[in-house]
Amino acid sequence: MNLPTVIKFHGHSKEVLIKSLLIKFPQEGCALLLGKKKKETNLSKNFFYEISLIWPCCNIWEPEMKSFSEECLKEDLTQKPPSKTNRFAIDPKEQISAQKWARKKNLSLLGSAHSHSYSCANPSRLDLSWNFSPGLMIIVDGSGVIRAWWIGASKTIEPTEIPI
Repeated sequence: MNLPTVIKFHGHSKEVLIKSLLIKFPQEGCALLLGKKKKETNLSKNFFYEISLIWPCCNIWEPEMKSFSEECLKEDLTQKPPSKTNRFAIDPKEQISAQKWARKKNLSLLGSAHSHSYSCANPSRLDLSWNFSPGLMIIVDGSGVIRAWWIGASKTIEPTEIPI
């Protein structure tokens, strides 16, 4: 799948995203990103994502979920104990609701976003291991730095940063 050349935010959606994620501090906040895929020009095959609505979600991560995908972290002795301060999970029911609502409004679910309360806005190994399909992942660090990443289908390929 081709990735967007840039991520654009419509109106105040960027500020809404940052605030809605950071308000959950010290826990990781999470959200879904709704908007449209748009062509750069009529003649170009390039496209960008325009995010127009932020769908804040509950972080439903629970300790019982930790064994699901943490095999990749067993050798990492620096890892903090798993908690909502360094883990997140979006409720699948919220994702279905957002997708249904977006379809009615002629929008698409473009990706997801979450915060890293105590680390930089780069995808962690755990973020990559929990990702099940190629797509957009936006991460906001604890100081409000926002970065966009395209996560590929293969967990062995490094994510690609997309300009905002």
